[in-house]
Amino acid sequence: MGTEIGLIIATHGHFAGSLVHTAEMILGRETSLQAFEFPEHETANVSAKKLKSLIEKSDRGRGVIILSDLFGGTPGSLALSMLEEEAVEVISGVNLPMAIAAATLEPELDLSAASQSLMLTGRDGIKKAGSILKGKSPQGPE
Repeated sequence: MGTEIGLIIATHGHFAGSLVHTAEMILGRETSLQAFEFPEHETANVSAKKLKSLIEKSDRGRGVIILSDLFGGTPGSLALSMLEEEAVEVISGVNLPMAIAAATLEPELDLSAASQSLMLTGRDGIKKAGSILKGKSPQGPE
């Protein structure tokens, strides 16, 4: 496993752990996804140290992708603060399709290509179910 890209889901509260658990339940196996949860009572400085340690633990030589819940939220901002120090990419707006895709990334993808793939999967995972059932484009106007 020395050639995998490190994968961290960083969110407010317990959302990250729930995403990792649910992705593993759907896939029927443990994954290399790591959860970073920012609790409301913790200072940003304490959490930044924890995130840095998790990045170092997750980096297997090919960098780390951090999937955060909100652009501008504390977990995402902490992740952004790590961009200059580490080989890190940060993608905001994590959802379950993106978490599953992260857990099943093609091993030959580099950090940039993997990040692009995850962004597309996350975006494409958003559907307007009623439109699909009516035979219309799930992304287009009704």
